[in-house]
Amino acid sequence: MLRVIASTLLVLVTLENPILTWAQARGTTTPATPTPQTPAPGAPAPGTPAPAPAQPQRGQRAAAPKPPMPLTLRQVLEALSSTRNSARVEDQISKAGVQFQATPGVLDVLKEFGASAKLLSMIPAPPTPPAPPAPKMAGALTVVCEPKDCAVIVDEMYKGPTTQNRLTVTGLPAGNAKLEIYAEGYEPISRQIQLPEGKPAEEKFALKRSTLILQQSASASLLKALSGIGGIDGVQELADLEGNGFLQWTNSGGQVEEWMMTFNKRIGKDLVVTFKSKDGQCTASISGQNAKQDCRGGLKNSGEKIAQQATLLLLSYQVHDVMQTLLKRPLITSETDENRLESSDTKDSYVLTLDSDGLPVDLVYRIGDNDTPVQVRYANYMSVNKARYPGRIAIGRLNSQPVWVFAMNSVRTKVTAAR
Repeated sequence: MLRVIASTLLVLVTLENPILTWAQARGTTTPATPTPQTPAPGAPAPGTPAPAPAQPQRGQRAAAPKPPMPLTLRQVLEALSSTRNSARVEDQISKAGVQFQATPGVLDVLKEFGASAKLLSMIPAPPTPPAPPAPKMAGALTVVCEPKDCAVIVDEMYKGPTTQNRLTVTGLPAGNAKLEIYAEGYEPISRQIQLPEGKPAEEKFALKRSTLILQQSASASLLKALSGIGGIDGVQELADLEGNGFLQWTNSGGQVEEWMMTFNKRIGKDLVVTFKSKDGQCTASISGQNAKQDCRGGLKNSGEKIAQQATLLLLSYQVHDVMQTLLKRPLITSETDENRLESSDTKDSYVLTLDSDGLPVDLVYRIGDNDTPVQVRYANYMSVNKARYPGRIAIGRLNSQPVWVFAMNSVRTKVTAAR
């Protein structure tokens, strides 16, 4: 481009010189010189050469040249790419500086373009960020675990075990916190809590024993109860019994009547009971699904229903049969009482309570959800060879007076007699 402009100027100068020569040869005078203008005040007269630049006076310093502009990241990268000489770029940076900072990303890019370690060290580091404000702190947190001590974890940090069911934790930040509680044999508990700034807080936890522990405890308690009535040999002896005693039952008028009785229970669902009163006698039998009654004297046509119902109840709630049924069902102990065994499904439910010796003393049986539970109380255990059998069995509705009471005078096992 510079060459083109120079050529054009040269042509213009060549064309102008012949015209001037031809005018001079013909004697043509040149146009009159225009009247000079009066110069402005302070301006130099026409024809006067321009004054030279002012020189610094003696003792004055010359104006310093402007410093070079700091290099941008793009300029440094272009210089590295074009020169492929890190030392030359280092010299430029030492004189001009740079407009960017040595962030990790910038350093990686400079390394890709061949920057040396020295060049990288010349890039200023970014300023240190200001320290964050001090966190707001909560007051002391007291954790209470019952019924036993537990391990405490706050925001996934172990804070130690409770002592006498309590632990005080300090140094926690205010705000939301996750509190976790663990104790051997109990279900873990997790809870989100809010810790107020500068104020104490207390969290209480009621521990629940784990299902596995409840099942293991129930199995142990049931085996203890079976041992209490004589173990395997005792259960076999109670399967074939005979005995005598009396039955007390409450009639529709609320009066208590009493019948003497003798019974003969054979293995399985097989029972024969003979009831006697001052008015007559009734014999009721149940064998499998078959039941019949035979009443005589004053009980004929009036005592059959009572005899049938009493025989069915006595057969249904034999204590050793109840425990054999529970051995085949899922069973757990109560949360609050290891001697309270519970078993339930969609059809029915059992709650069996044992005394301190492991003997059954109370049974609550319910069919479905709407039926009023039946309550059976066992008492006055008597020895039957190696076994133990309740001398009193009281049956009624839950939380009501029993309607049927079977009291035994004597009970014998026929299994021993057969041996």
